[in-house]
Amino acid sequence: IEDDAMSAVPWQSTYINELDISSTELSEDCLLDIFFRMPRLKYLAVPYCDGFTDKVLELLVDHGKLSTCHAIDLSNTVNLSSDVVYTFLMLHGKHLHGLSYAGNANVTEQFWRKIVGSLENIKRIITKVHVDQILDVCAHYCPELQRLEIQWDADTVRFSELNSKFIDNLRIRCIHLQSLVLSDGAYYESVKANFERANRNRVVRTTTSYRTTTISLLDYYNQLKFN
Repeated sequence: IEDDAMSAVPWQSTYINELDISSTELSEDCLLDIFFRMPRLKYLAVPYCDGFTDKVLELLVDHGKLSTCHAIDLSNTVNLSSDVVYTFLMLHGKHLHGLSYAGNANVTEQFWRKIVGSLENIKRIITKVHVDQILDVCAHYCPELQRLEIQWDADTVRFSELNSKFIDNLRIRCIHLQSLVLSDGAYYESVKANFERANRNRVVRTTTSYRTTTISLLDYYNQLKFN
């Protein structure tokens, strides 16, 4: 997709409310132009979109374009700072059902501890952060959580001696949890055994065979599926 083609569309006259521009090379100027003219968005996916910068997200927030957004994928947006994402989530996190935010090395455990309390209606989270922290905060603040993916590989996943307690909390409090995706290894085996002892045998999965996305939150997702 090229800038000129996207800018030529009369976005202000459309009814678009879901947009996926993953892995495109659209420039910051192009995105500022088209988002300014677009209606409000219910779904936005911009992973690996280098043109999606702080200015672009700030424009979307300032003009209310994401005020009704229920799913957003901001993973691997290298020119987007966690500070601007934090501001957006504090303002509109309560509306979100799906959030994918991985690939930013500056996102810390403290970031998630602060914002998860604003994600009271979240159902899907894809992240890459200290395991104990995300399990603990999700257990306490995300009662509607259905799917959680933590993208550390087996060699870098970090957890403490309290990890069994945090796993118990997540399993007990998040009763709607259908999928917890981890890298294969010792930690995965520990979590899987915990859930299996409670007869929840199909919840814990590996990144080898399963990936979590926000795509199923599209309005017409069922029409996109095929055999």
